[in-house]
Amino acid sequence: MSNAASTPAPSHLVVASDFSACADDALRRADALAVALGARLSLMHVVEPLPVVSAWGDPGSVAWIGLEALQEAGLARLRQQRARLASLTHPDIALHCLVGQPRRDLGALAAELGGDLLVLGAHAPTGLGQRLLGTTAQAAVHASPLPLLVCRRPATAPWRRVLGASDFSPTAERALPWAAVLAPAAEKHLLHVHPSLPEATLALVQPDPAALERFTAEAEKGALERFAALSARYPDWVAHFRRGDVAETVEREAAERGADLVVLGTRGHGPWLGGLLGSVGQRLLAKLDADVLLVPQPA
Repeated sequence: MSNAASTPAPSHLVVASDFSACADDALRRADALAVALGARLSLMHVVEPLPVVSAWGDPGSVAWIGLEALQEAGLARLRQQRARLASLTHPDIALHCLVGQPRRDLGALAAELGGDLLVLGAHAPTGLGQRLLGTTAQAAVHASPLPLLVCRRPATAPWRRVLGASDFSPTAERALPWAAVLAPAAEKHLLHVHPSLPEATLALVQPDPAALERFTAEAEKGALERFAALSARYPDWVAHFRRGDVAETVEREAAERGADLVVLGTRGHGPWLGGLLGSVGQRLLAKLDADVLLVPQPA
């Protein structure tokens, strides 16, 4: 049995909406999850206040105007969105139009509502993979203190295959039980990618070939031992140990396994794409054609 029992199911899902088709998909997915989990469900839109400066240009006279009108308009759009999606089955979807900076405050505002999972819609990656998730979604990934579910695919059915990528960090292992909670019936794959030593560093240091071979062998042996121990804690996951570039290998494995949900642990707060999710994470988010669950370390 895996460690899923140690992770409580989320009790309040908060969907951030910009009224787009992607936000509709995120709401459909969150609706199905909330119903299955018996959780609360909120639909949130964040409006950014408009600064107005006096004709004299006095910076001390800056005021935020039209907040009530903006919030009323936002609530009206949220009501329209909820009514438009006839397939929603949650009996009580709460609506919130809040004031803040969408690029910065989505996770914090969702937490203030009592949410424990933020759900966000995103466009599928382009052929060039040049966009991460859009500027607002990218900022939410960097700033959210909550686990973040980025929905890329239409929520037509429960997830069938999950890929969990681990770099052996505590946050990576913390992320794995979330998959069992959110997708209990899915086929689950556990992946560790053992990276090659960076060629630029090797060229700079120019180590003794025999010493380098011993170091490489010992590092891989240690990784195999740690992965065996991790796999033993998750016997219902199919284990895969791979070698190579981390981002390319995760992307390839997700495609080959037909994963519709990829689960990753993250490190830190503020800009918290660290460890596995540094530049590697940004590359994955730019290219993966799957929903992605990002679980940060506890505050």
